[in-house]
Amino acid sequence: MGVVPPLDLDPAVERWGTNAVMFRRYGGEFDAWTRWFDLHQSDQIQARRPEAYAWYRQQDGRRPIYQWAVNPEIPGSTAYPLDRCKAAFDEPGREERDCWGSLSWMLALAILEDFTEVDLFWFVNDSHQHGSQIPSVRYWIGQCRGRGMRVTIHGDSELKPQGRLYGLET
Repeated sequence: MGVVPPLDLDPAVERWGTNAVMFRRYGGEFDAWTRWFDLHQSDQIQARRPEAYAWYRQQDGRRPIYQWAVNPEIPGSTAYPLDRCKAAFDEPGREERDCWGSLSWMLALAILEDFTEVDLFWFVNDSHQHGSQIPSVRYWIGQCRGRGMRVTIHGDSELKPQGRLYGLET
């Protein structure tokens, strides 16, 4: 993988990353993130993505790395606010069950924290598992937009509309 050129990023904008995307996309050379999300059990991360776990352990703790529970081995490890999220999105007698994948949980948190804009980059279906997450992410994009948030999907992303307009395009 080649060297990624420096990015001209607005310092006032938060940049959230997830799981091993940094390693796949940037070869581990992207440090301009403000929050990281890896909503898997630590033993699963160690077994399936040891390079990611090692990277988490090398961080300085100044930025949060969201997991389901705090892991004292990871500086900055922060428990995802699951109870707060469930309280906000569950309806009486019906739990919100459409959070399939880290990106869905990230969008839910952006809603909870009253963000007004979300820019999504680089979501490509590289496995059956990620492909099954696309409907959930699209649901949360709709939740964001329904609350007045501007959501922009950049680049080559399978989150962009893929089909024709029913009844209008052949």
